[in-house]
Amino acid sequence: MKGSKDALKVGAELLGVRDHSREEMKAHLMRRGFSEEESEAAADRLVELGLIKISSNDRTALQAAAREYLEKKGKVMKPSLLSSLAAYLSRKGFSEDLIEEYLEAAAEVMRDPKQE
Repeated sequence: MKGSKDALKVGAELLGVRDHSREEMKAHLMRRGFSEEESEAAADRLVELGLIKISSNDRTALQAAAREYLEKKGKVMKPSLLSSLAAYLSRKGFSEDLIEEYLEAAAEVMRDPKQE
């Protein structure tokens, strides 16, 4: 197993590429072979150091992530896209309540595009 200092270093390098939420960082580190405990400790330390700034209840970050996802997909809003968007936002570590709130608003826009 790799040491937690190594996990912290890898986490900091990942943050050099783009922002990550705590949950997203933990998942990335685990995929790179660190244990759940090492990954969690490194993610927590990165939050303490102020390097991870995206919280699970960060509305602005959620909207930016959703916008980025939708631009990549380049598709018209439809129910199946909302479902995949929900899964994406969940993997990024946003709270289920915040995701649900966002998706309800997006579904409303789908029903009445003038609300944008």
